[in-house]
Amino acid sequence: MRVFPVCRQAGCVTFENYKIRHMKSILKYILFFWFAFILNLFSYSQTYNWQAKVESVENAGYYKMFLNSDVTSHLHHAFPDIRLYDDKNNEIQYILSQNKTIYDKGKRTELKILKNKYRKFKHFTEVIVENTGNIEISNLIFKVVNTNNPVFIKIMGSSDTQKWYILKNNYPTVPDITNADTTEIKVMNLPRSDFKYIKILFHDYDEQNIEVIKVYYHDLADIRAEYTQLPKPEIIQKDTLDKSIVTVEFKEAQFIDMFTFGIQGPEFYLRKVQMMKDDTGIVATPGEEFYDQMKKDFWLGSLKSNRINLADYKAKKVVFIIDNKDNQPLKVFKVNAYQLKNYMITYLLPDTKYHLLYGSKNANFPSYDLPYFKDTIPKILPETYIYNIKRKANAGTEINTIWNFPVQYLWFSIGILAIILIVISILLLKRTVKKNKNQE
Repeated sequence: MRVFPVCRQAGCVTFENYKIRHMKSILKYILFFWFAFILNLFSYSQTYNWQAKVESVENAGYYKMFLNSDVTSHLHHAFPDIRLYDDKNNEIQYILSQNKTIYDKGKRTELKILKNKYRKFKHFTEVIVENTGNIEISNLIFKVVNTNNPVFIKIMGSSDTQKWYILKNNYPTVPDITNADTTEIKVMNLPRSDFKYIKILFHDYDEQNIEVIKVYYHDLADIRAEYTQLPKPEIIQKDTLDKSIVTVEFKEAQFIDMFTFGIQGPEFYLRKVQMMKDDTGIVATPGEEFYDQMKKDFWLGSLKSNRINLADYKAKKVVFIIDNKDNQPLKVFKVNAYQLKNYMITYLLPDTKYHLLYGSKNANFPSYDLPYFKDTIPKILPETYIYNIKRKANAGTEINTIWNFPVQYLWFSIGILAIILIVISILLLKRTVKKNKNQE
């Protein structure tokens, strides 16, 4: 047992002095471990796992580069994790584009806004709209108070406002440039869906919130697109009493925009099919999943085209369950998968070497000036090519966050720490005052 002498001399260690020093040590340890925890929570690196070279060009100008499935298969939803660099390692801005033409009827329909609230401490404006007729929507137009800042948008759909599916995640957009009091933000490439409720989060920039006035969607007449066929998958069919289970598996996960089926069966047939992914599931936050995690229903028929169109659907293994009822099973002898042709559009110089880095778990969308001026880029562009695609030597060494939980839990832990620090500070103050009185 340690005994502390009753002493008033300078430098003498009394019990009160010991307690004050001990409490200060505890305070230091708490602060040290807390800051270590915060650094660990937010530490990550944008390490890219794949690289490719870009064919040199003879003349300066805008070019397009086709991103084949060897590239896109290693990217994340909407392709946030791809960068272009020159031989001096300068990052080169670009625009991503798909080879499709949309014919607009010119009809704009307004959606009812149920919620429109700016959350200052979370740095986003939350808007919820209602799709009362459960119309299939593939685009959204937002009328906002004029701003020139880039806007990152998260769009989700739900049938009951409880379970949300992510349609676009932290997707970069730029407002139309105008001198008017209002402007528009257009998102024209949403996965087609008929959710009753759509939630949009507009993340602010430099503490300037986005003021949303109205939300519309366009009625599109037709979409013409150019596809590239993906590597052929392995097909396994298993028949039960009333169902056929067809499993389609690729060598690696692919973004699939369309499946077509070769069917052998009776002269006339009409069967309902349920489609589901068997892998590549990503849960962003509790209560949220990417849209391609949803089960989808469609029909196979002797008078149908026997295909299903998708969007931003990434899968390595897909299962199709055909409901045969009391009919003889259909034989699926062929399944072809297709991807919309994706291009990178950028300005290249002759006598300069360029290369791509891509495939990163932690990379976010870049914020470039070029999207503001995309209408000035010629519609018909020369093409250059990507080659020498290979995995980087240090692939897979990127640092991930150890903790992954909603931000409200972080604020809760900060609140608990603040209470502990206040209590310790009050105790230290009391001990110090008492010590001073004793020395008097």
